[in-house]
Amino acid sequence: MRTAVGAVLLAGVVAALAACAPPPPARVAITPLATAQTVSAIVLVNHCANLGAADAKRAELEMNQLVEGCGGFTGGGVRFTATLLPGGAIQFEPGPDASASIPICVLSHPLKHTVHLQKSCSLDVQLEVSSIALPRAKTAAP
Repeated sequence: MRTAVGAVLLAGVVAALAACAPPPPARVAITPLATAQTVSAIVLVNHCANLGAADAKRAELEMNQLVEGCGGFTGGGVRFTATLLPGGAIQFEPGPDASASIPICVLSHPLKHTVHLQKSCSLDVQLEVSSIALPRAKTAAP
């Protein structure tokens, strides 16, 4: 009988201690670190300066519209020359780094421009891709 009473007492002490124990720590949602790609574009209109300020600005705007859909592409960056031709066509040439590819995001647009030109005008374009880490999830309630 003593062992039965001892066991009941021990069970009561354990139950009382469990009731007084601090709550378990808040669970943290463990997710892999998410990343997002950013693309920055630099368009130099130096070769179009002879067009005058308004047409040079229009040429820059036309090229920015071509590259604005680029949310990412393979490789860290690419440089190329886009030549605006009289009549509205655009011609692409690889940059000095001998990069042989122009990103599909550039070529997926209609390759036409609206700048009125007497002679061709070249723009140097540089696209850079980088990844940024997104913030981790906040702690979740138990």
